[in-house]
Amino acid sequence: METRCWSTFLGLGALLALGCSGSDEETAPPGPAGSTAGFTERGVYHYVLAWDSAGNVPVFGGAHEVVALGERGKFEKIDEPNQPSRLHPDLRNFTKYDPQAKTGETDWKVFASTWWAQKSNGIAKRWVSGAKQDYNDHSDKDRLSPIEKYDLVFNPGKKTKVGKVSHWDAAQMRKPENERGAKHDHAELTAIGPATAWELQNHGVYQDWSHPDSWWGHCNGWSSYATTEPGSFPQRDIKAKLVDGKVTECIGSLENDPQCVLWRMGDVEALLTELYFSDQATFSGRRCNTDPEKMDRDEYGRPKDAACRDLNPGSFHIGVVGLLNKGATHFATNQPGKPAFVIDHNYDWEVWNFPLVKYEVLAAAEVSAEEANKAIGASGSQYKFNPDARKFVKVQLRYWMVSDGVDDSAMAKRADQRGVAPHETGLEYILELSAADEIIGGEWLKVPEYSWSSEKKDLHPDFFWMAVKVQGWGEDADDLGGDDDNPLVAYSKVKALLACANDAKTCAPKEVQPPPQGACVDKCGGQSKENDKTCYCDEACTKYNDCCSDYQSTCSGQAPSSGPSCVGKCGGKATKDGKECWCDDQCKQYGDCCADYASACGGG
Repeated sequence: METRCWSTFLGLGALLALGCSGSDEETAPPGPAGSTAGFTERGVYHYVLAWDSAGNVPVFGGAHEVVALGERGKFEKIDEPNQPSRLHPDLRNFTKYDPQAKTGETDWKVFASTWWAQKSNGIAKRWVSGAKQDYNDHSDKDRLSPIEKYDLVFNPGKKTKVGKVSHWDAAQMRKPENERGAKHDHAELTAIGPATAWELQNHGVYQDWSHPDSWWGHCNGWSSYATTEPGSFPQRDIKAKLVDGKVTECIGSLENDPQCVLWRMGDVEALLTELYFSDQATFSGRRCNTDPEKMDRDEYGRPKDAACRDLNPGSFHIGVVGLLNKGATHFATNQPGKPAFVIDHNYDWEVWNFPLVKYEVLAAAEVSAEEANKAIGASGSQYKFNPDARKFVKVQLRYWMVSDGVDDSAMAKRADQRGVAPHETGLEYILELSAADEIIGGEWLKVPEYSWSSEKKDLHPDFFWMAVKVQGWGEDADDLGGDDDNPLVAYSKVKALLACANDAKTCAPKEVQPPPQGACVDKCGGQSKENDKTCYCDEACTKYNDCCSDYQSTCSGQAPSSGPSCVGKCGGKATKDGKECWCDDQCKQYGDCCADYASACGGG
């Protein structure tokens, strides 16, 4: 598999032990050797990339502000790690074992991309063939890195000094200082802007603690973006600049404007990957923080530490079948479908994030308690692993994950034309059922022979998660701020680039924009003509039922023709004639937005 993006992760096991016992105070669980670094907010899971020989944890790689979708107005912190409904609330409807649910596949357009390795400076990588690699030289603007182009367009004239660094590899930092090898030296440079400087110093080779290991990258950001962003991938390269603060395509009189910048599709993907590097997400499973070489196992080959047995096979089966076969609501669109989700494909302290998009049950058969024991490695007619289990099903399942190992040349192509097939792997497990066929647990068996590992009872998912919102801990509504992804990159600006790449009308210069159409254009609040008949574009037209046909789309913020309105009610609830609807940022998740929510509150 051509991908190596993973990270260690301080997660749910520590959170449950120290942070979810009813206290309202923030708690910092210990790191691998007693450190409290890496987990300063309860319910925020930081990917921890490395620590030194003293047990400090100074390097992080993204974060999820973990939420459970509960009552209106609340995002409750996760506290029941293996509950499938913590991944998606709709899964509470699919806990009964269904032997007919043998296949399933997402209807979301998950695409293969790259993980923007930190050893190559993250999204400051100058990835286009022929690009100059001297970060002091900004002359070839069309071959600059994605974040340099962002600074060039949105932060012009703000060059920023980046001081020299001299540091060891992260792997060397885990050794006593007298056993470490040579350091890496990086000279002072002048970055084209502040966002580039931040990327070099936090996701690149100018990190002051250590030189990045080869596997540090943005796999969680890409996984979140590829499974969540409604705009999906960019469909064309564009040349664009800012005109009066608006992203504008360089066509017509702007075609040869020297301020125009070539935005390749891969550049826009990189910026969105960065934005989703810290997100808000649901989460189910436990985090194992144990070195695999030091992992104690019981007589059945299972890790003794319950956290290192990780996601329960029953939870895994409910999640895979429920989302990809039965179907659930897409968080991003509030539409029914078959959402993709992300798994940590590895069982120990390293994290390998991949979107899981398809599955097939190769074999499933009910077995006796004695047969279930034998498959796990035990003996006897009394099942040894769950006293509440009454039935047992042995399952062999394969699934497909989308790759983030796309090379630079393929990144120049449109995402759906890269020819990178999903990677296939598989698992075997015992499902534990109640007498009513409810799935109540399970045990992992060996990894199937066709899997990409020969390990037994090891290579199974640690946890799975689904992104809900691009904004993560400490970030504002435009994704600015925080300290996990680049705090200087605005979602609205990158979204405008994506929209331009996918719909030329959104960024067309004024000279080539089509003339306005519709009876209410320039007539909002008054009357107009439509098909030679008088119609109205004012709020009263909803009462008298004489609105022009384009009243809703043209006159933003007016009341809908029937039902309550969000005008003056954004952030709360609206009522009219005994009917009620919502105007807050959660109404799309609950499917109870007022008809004019988007126009009145900018809710999209």
